[in-house]
Amino acid sequence: MAKRPLGLGKAAKAKKQKKSSTDPSTTTTSTIDEQPEASNELTVELSEEVDPNDEFAQLKALHATYAKSDKDNQLVLNGIIHECDRLLRNTKEDISKIPDYFHAIYAISLSELARFHTDEIDKVKEFFGAGLERVELGLEKYKDSIALAFAKARILLNRLPLEFVSQLEVDSTGEGLDKLLDEALDVYEQGEQKADELKEYDLFNEDNLDFLSALDDFLDIVDNFGKDIMEGEDDDDEDDEEDEVELSPEHPLYNIRNEDKYNQWWRDHTETYLKNIDKQTKKEEVEVLRREVCKRLGQSYLQEAEIPSSVFTTLTYDEGFQDEEELHGLTKDEAGKISKELISKALEYLKQAEDKEEPQSWVDIAEAMISLGNLYELDSEEQENLYTEAEKILNKANNITNGKYTDVLENLLQ
Repeated sequence: MAKRPLGLGKAAKAKKQKKSSTDPSTTTTSTIDEQPEASNELTVELSEEVDPNDEFAQLKALHATYAKSDKDNQLVLNGIIHECDRLLRNTKEDISKIPDYFHAIYAISLSELARFHTDEIDKVKEFFGAGLERVELGLEKYKDSIALAFAKARILLNRLPLEFVSQLEVDSTGEGLDKLLDEALDVYEQGEQKADELKEYDLFNEDNLDFLSALDDFLDIVDNFGKDIMEGEDDDDEDDEEDEVELSPEHPLYNIRNEDKYNQWWRDHTETYLKNIDKQTKKEEVEVLRREVCKRLGQSYLQEAEIPSSVFTTLTYDEGFQDEEELHGLTKDEAGKISKELISKALEYLKQAEDKEEPQSWVDIAEAMISLGNLYELDSEEQENLYTEAEKILNKANNITNGKYTDVLENLLQ
């Protein structure tokens, strides 16, 4: 796989709605103290399906509500942690009452506090350490817990950028972070395999998708590491394209950046995630999640197609390369074949990601069709069919959005 110029997880998070999707007409409320010493209270609406007499179920529902938000509200996070503390105190006489997911929620919540203290490395380490400690306490009682495996994997992964990468410079040397990344991936795989064995497919939900989103974002950070540091040094350079900052083999990120297996791991396990979503019984409840996963997969194939597609276009139409038989190790025919396969695969996923209420999802399909059409011979039947279908889609989207996609449409018709 080619390196991805944009973290798909970041793009998805940027579009997350800030309001809860819970219907106020079918909710009950759960009140949690914001801080032990605070006089105000935090009130969060929970689904009426939550048993008001089951405090652990209420905690689970509260955390699910937080997980579906944009997660920038430390007040809610503090509320979850303090509720965990309270439940722990109230059940210390009979710890057998504490379910495995309690430890997972507690651990993840503790570790997520690090995101609000990124400038204080000691606190970052403290919060991640506390999260991992809580996971291990849970695993002592529930050693085969899938929820705890997923929680541990998320904490191990999330600490990499905040606790380790944040302390690195371009000229840093030291032990590679690939070993820590491998540990996180191994733990996730254990949970994934156990969930499949026990047919616990409901665990493949929006919250646990965060691991794959975080991995995608982390790989994006590694690919672009050093660019912000070098920013400004080449202001007079007329070339606007940013070259990758080279790292020495002794750099802690060198192995991760130069190993394509991590990008492939992301895609393989995202495809597994999609398969596990499809094994769930309540299809309508995961419809939005399924479209999001399909969209990410479609985008990943499009991004992988960028280099071979560029090679094909350059060797075919650029007069300056008429005498060249290869570019980036690919001939024109090889580049064309690879690009067609990748973009066709992307189209399969993007069509599954189509949302009848979201014109942008239609445009994503149309643009992929145009990219695929560009790989066929000029004015060929295949090219004309793809362009015609793309034009229909763009016209529909443009009419509904009052001309939002006029530029895209005009570029096609030129």
